[in-house]
Amino acid sequence: MTKEEAKLLVKIQEIDLETERVNHRLKKIEEEVKKLKEELEALLKEKETLLKRKEELENLKKQLQEEVKEAEEKLKVTEEKLMKVTRDVEYKALLREKSKLEDKILKKSYEIDQIEEELEKITKEIEEKVPRIERQVKEIEEELKDLELEESIAHRKIHEYVQKREEVKREIPEHLLKFYEENKKHFEGLVIVPTEDEACAGCGIKIPSVLLSKMIKEDSIEQCPSCGRFVYYKL
Repeated sequence: MTKEEAKLLVKIQEIDLETERVNHRLKKIEEEVKKLKEELEALLKEKETLLKRKEELENLKKQLQEEVKEAEEKLKVTEEKLMKVTRDVEYKALLREKSKLEDKILKKSYEIDQIEEELEKITKEIEEKVPRIERQVKEIEEELKDLELEESIAHRKIHEYVQKREEVKREIPEHLLKFYEENKKHFEGLVIVPTEDEACAGCGIKIPSVLLSKMIKEDSIEQCPSCGRFVYYKL
């Protein structure tokens, strides 16, 4: 293998490693977006639940107030009739009606009091929680916007790497490209590596001194006797 061919292998290897790194980041972005959207949905649901509960209580209070008003009007009519009735049977019937209406007014008024207490609590809870929820929602939306931008940039990079890889690939001899493609998974992406402290940077095993001497003197690219990677002293 010539130095120029080795440089091309290093180049395509760097492109593949960077592509893998960006793809890994894209996967992380997808996970982060999913998590943030779940958090956002939970916050919006919490806010909606609070506001909906308040609205339900207000509607119920209004309904009860209307029922009380209606009962009070009926009570007034009944009391007027009591003032005019002469027959004992009718009088007793009106008294029973009056008693029922008074009980109803009392019961509904008590329910209104209970609702007002609950309304006071839910209003306080809304005042405490909603601003915090809205702050968190804003923060999450900003994070999602940043991740969306990062994702867009990452996809653009991948597209550029694919084009660049095709250009480099055309310059690499077929037998070397075949070796690289067949072995890059086995070598965890590092098919061609430099020496580091007289050892193969891929497996960490010392290069035999005779082979290392040859690599230095002849400036050659050899295969590591231990792992089989292409190894070079310098390019």
